[in-house]
Amino acid sequence: MTGLDLAALDLTWQAWTIAILAILFAAVLRGFTGFGFALAAVPLASIALPPSQTVAAVLVMQLGIGLRDCIAEWRQADKPGIAKLTLGALLGLPLGVAALAHTPAPVARAVLGVLVLLAVALTWKPRPAQHRPAAAITLGTGFVSGVFHGLAAMAGPPAVAYYLAFEQRLPVMRSSLMVYFPIVSLLGLPMVASAGLLDAPALLLGLLGMPLMVVGGWIGARGFLRFGARSYRLLTLAALLFTAAASLARAAADLL
Repeated sequence: MTGLDLAALDLTWQAWTIAILAILFAAVLRGFTGFGFALAAVPLASIALPPSQTVAAVLVMQLGIGLRDCIAEWRQADKPGIAKLTLGALLGLPLGVAALAHTPAPVARAVLGVLVLLAVALTWKPRPAQHRPAAAITLGTGFVSGVFHGLAAMAGPPAVAYYLAFEQRLPVMRSSLMVYFPIVSLLGLPMVASAGLLDAPALLLGLLGMPLMVVGGWIGARGFLRFGARSYRLLTLAALLFTAAASLARAAADLL
């Protein structure tokens, strides 16, 4: 397969619709919470597309749009924490990419649904008193985040749990996550490409999804400014539970 053309995607209109709605929904969620794009986009788009193709496309979108966010959110972000998380993720990414390359699609969809449920369990809890974690905890969190990211473009669950445990300032948490995710995507994309998972359809879908990310991100950011203080956790929980249910339902249908 050479070149980039729409025919390369070989999608039905139903698959196109699912992919577009998944990307837009995930972009709104990310704009509101600062995380959750891959948590929503990968399982939902994988209902219609191979999970490995979806992961590669999401990495392209996260990198392309996220670099802009890095610049916008850098000043407010937790830079020392991000540096340690990134170092740990660099060690975990190869393991996740290797698992992605060798996992059958139905099993991958089931794993994605379980990971999203794990994200809900880790994020929906009372916030403890603020304190600085040991470096080993931050590095270990980054390692697990890297494994998740290589497998499912989902660096979120460990990183979100980390900031919920150690950062009480919601704007700082949101900015830190919006800086960390593009950085880890930048590290992961070459590994995914070297494993043969970044083919022309995945690259094209990633490029076409970027405008949807911009629109959805703007909508979500406006919602955060207006409703974030009182509905942040409730909306995040509802969105992620819906995502997990959709992914597990498709996996069950494939396996049964």
